[in-house]
Amino acid sequence: MRAPKATAAAATLPEDVVLEILARVPDVADLFRCAAACKRWRVLVVDRPFLRRRWPEHARHPSSLLGFFGQDWWREDVPAPLPDFVPAPRSVLGPGRPFLSSFVPGAAGLFDRTVPLASNRGLLLVRYVPRGGDPRIDGTEPSVDHLAVCNLLSGTCEVLPPLQCGWFSNYLDTSAYAVLTGADCCPRSVHPPCPPAKKKSLFMVLVIGINQDGMRYDLHTFSSGEPSWSAPTKCFNPIEHRIFGPIMQRDAVVRRGTVHWLLWDMVNFHALNVDAITGRVSLHMLPAPRPQDLVRCMYDNPRLSVAADGTTLSSLCLFREDLTVEMWTWRDDGDDDGERGHWRRDRVVELRRPKQRQIDGPLCMCMGERSGTMLVRADGRCIYLADLESGVLEEVTDQFCGLAGWKTAFPVEIDWPAFFTHRLGGKSTV
Repeated sequence: MRAPKATAAAATLPEDVVLEILARVPDVADLFRCAAACKRWRVLVVDRPFLRRRWPEHARHPSSLLGFFGQDWWREDVPAPLPDFVPAPRSVLGPGRPFLSSFVPGAAGLFDRTVPLASNRGLLLVRYVPRGGDPRIDGTEPSVDHLAVCNLLSGTCEVLPPLQCGWFSNYLDTSAYAVLTGADCCPRSVHPPCPPAKKKSLFMVLVIGINQDGMRYDLHTFSSGEPSWSAPTKCFNPIEHRIFGPIMQRDAVVRRGTVHWLLWDMVNFHALNVDAITGRVSLHMLPAPRPQDLVRCMYDNPRLSVAADGTTLSSLCLFREDLTVEMWTWRDDGDDDGERGHWRRDRVVELRRPKQRQIDGPLCMCMGERSGTMLVRADGRCIYLADLESGVLEEVTDQFCGLAGWKTAFPVEIDWPAFFTHRLGGKSTV
């Protein structure tokens, strides 16, 4: 008899009291279960003011970080394995839970193995192995990329048409990727709501890779609802710009419909910017130190990111000697296309070592934009998670043993307000 009485008592609580109780539920998974328990709680939780109270806009949210995939295998004498997903500390997934099947139940039946390529606001672009074998390994189909877009918010997955991307680009793995949401692809001043759950979400995929003759980068695009990829267009000519170095950050940063990749010309670093709407391409030299300015071993490669406001491009550089992170932001000079502007040094974060720990040779493996975290490898084997707001370094070597052997990692983050509105109903502008 206690359960019916408790249920009846909960139903008589004033709405403001229920809201205060729900706001104090610490765990995201528990809050979701509460919202799914009854219609009244579901309506209260998916209300936009409540979600923005729980996850304020223009702020970092550590709970957004789900975990990491390994990226760029460092052992050249053995083939790179398919990366395992490693949950972040205090992740809602917890240890031992499969990643894709937890968010996209139908994905497991579409293909056997996947490699993550890009992620943005709940969309995950993956390369998958077709059933019956891997053409990339047996050599029968070296110029074809098999891609799919998994929507972590709605729990759906869409397989894209095969991409004929060129033997040179695919074999040497010189391609770079980006996935954009419907809000990214719309005009700058318009933020349409997400489509109903029964309709497919809009998205766009951008891929750049060296063309057949190896003389330039071509751009391939695919838009949801279209039957095929667009014809490749000229994106970037290394000879014209005298940039012959590799793409240093192949998973792109997306800001207001513009895709940003990191290039290196063996001296300076550059942001390669591609407007997904107009196709306009531009370059911004980054304010990172150059070899003639500072001994190269004293600093790490810079990383592109997006500031907490979601509209500002950032460049971050880890200095190894004093264990600090220098942050710069790109400021537009009043033009709408964002091509003209300047870099401004915003702040320096001093990372605080764990007690009685000497950290030698730290390297940034990746960054989590929404959670404000940086994954750091040091001493060749130790792994730390840095909070870029507080500067706290947390050692996670034991939990992250699955990343051993990988030079860099791939973070997976999620926008919880958008997840709640997609799964439970409500309006969203994400």
